[in-house]
Amino acid sequence: MRVPERVSAESMGSAVEEAGLDPGDLAFVCPHGSGSQKGDRSELRSIRHLFGSGASRIPICGLKPYTGHLGAASDLAEIIFGIKAIREGIVPGTLNFRGSEREFEELRISGSHQPRAGTCFLSTSYGMGGQASSTVVKVLG
Repeated sequence: MRVPERVSAESMGSAVEEAGLDPGDLAFVCPHGSGSQKGDRSELRSIRHLFGSGASRIPICGLKPYTGHLGAASDLAEIIFGIKAIREGIVPGTLNFRGSEREFEELRISGSHQPRAGTCFLSTSYGMGGQASSTVVKVLG
């Protein structure tokens, strides 16, 4: 499954715009991150396209390495984990992440937890038929 970068970027951009946020307001971005080279590259390109030079300042964390692919429950589980991370004051590290391909070296992906700034995050999900869904979550209190 590969969602075209244009669709992915539009979905993410619409969610951020609808939430009334600037990219710098996001504590982190949680991409779908299915682990396929084509899909993950497409998502990272979309993030870079959408956020431009600001993309290097926004932490990116993949949560599927912690849970595996939960099918239709993946996006809900990742939102729950994202809320927990915000409440604990961290950006989760991407489990087993060791380094980016050269094309994505400027992006802020880490294999270890980082302190978070902000109370909002962006979560993306993709379906087998090419559907793209992006949600901005603001954690209160």
